[in-house]
Amino acid sequence: MAAKQLASSTLGSPSNTYFFTLAKAGQHFATIGSDDSLRLFDLPTVQLTDEVKGAHSGLACLTAGADATTFVSAGRDSRVRVWDPRTGIKSPNLELIEPKSAGISAVACAGHFIAAGTESTKEGLGDVSVLIYDMRSPAQPIRSYAESHTDTITQLAWHSTQSNLLLSGSTDGLVSIFDANIPEEEDALMQVLNPRSAVHCAGFLTDDQVYTLSTDEQFSVYGLDKTGTTEEEPLPAHQFGDLREKLDCMYVINVAQQSFLPNPVVAFGHNVNQTLSLVPLQDPNWSIGSRVDLPGAHGEEVVRDILFVDAATTLTCGEDGHVRYWSLSPSDTAQQDQSLAAPGSKKAKRNAKKGIERFAPY
Repeated sequence: MAAKQLASSTLGSPSNTYFFTLAKAGQHFATIGSDDSLRLFDLPTVQLTDEVKGAHSGLACLTAGADATTFVSAGRDSRVRVWDPRTGIKSPNLELIEPKSAGISAVACAGHFIAAGTESTKEGLGDVSVLIYDMRSPAQPIRSYAESHTDTITQLAWHSTQSNLLLSGSTDGLVSIFDANIPEEEDALMQVLNPRSAVHCAGFLTDDQVYTLSTDEQFSVYGLDKTGTTEEEPLPAHQFGDLREKLDCMYVINVAQQSFLPNPVVAFGHNVNQTLSLVPLQDPNWSIGSRVDLPGAHGEEVVRDILFVDAATTLTCGEDGHVRYWSLSPSDTAQQDQSLAAPGSKKAKRNAKKGIERFAPY
């Protein structure tokens, strides 16, 4: 099935600007660019509504706040900033500072807490940390885990139901699971996964499973230790190999997970064919479902991020300096809902009854 492009815009950005990341907070949408600007835009027109030039020096990260009303950004200037689009974004509502003046390369939010991962600027083993800030007392991080990784942190993710569990992925080829309730790093480190290659993205696929995608497109699913002890064995690991071969693509963008999606969705691109495609991962064995193509995509340029607005529409941004808005099922929203759900799966059946209500390639 082919999607239809509804609108696109450069958001007034200079030529040769890349857009890296998309985020949604309430009814507000945002993106960050290689020109260090944070831009807000509306839908369905994809027109610029607000902008902060120089939001950071080396703007690197953007995500929605845990309250779903704010945006959280971070950069190589050692700052994490919180922006409230409801009151304008001319200045941040809150600023957090990395105590060693290290650049921030990843952020994730849960409740009152913001996790920040730092980057290494050294060749070889670097000095990097996973930090946790409490926004109610933001002067210093309340946790600093500095021994578990030796290279740039590329991914952070909080568990959706066990809010004390924090996942970190790194270019050192490791994924760590921390119990953030525990101050001492040795005790807080509950599990270490070894994809054996730099981690592009990773996250909690289910309550008891973790996925990893490496920079050489190796996709794996691991069982999560249930108690952090050896008394309960985690589910066995599944190695899916190189997704480029299985999906006939040149790169994988991300694994999108949002509450209104019945299944996780893998987004992948092909520069030569100028396509972006989406496939659901269908449980229980995470088989690949029906494919949706976004023809033309961002031309020959790399697509950097995808953000589902709802089950039938999505946003993309890329190195062509455009944000694009797509209808995934121009004629029949229900058809799209079914195409991203495993036929006959429990989730598909539940959604049929009740109706269907979240990267960066290198």
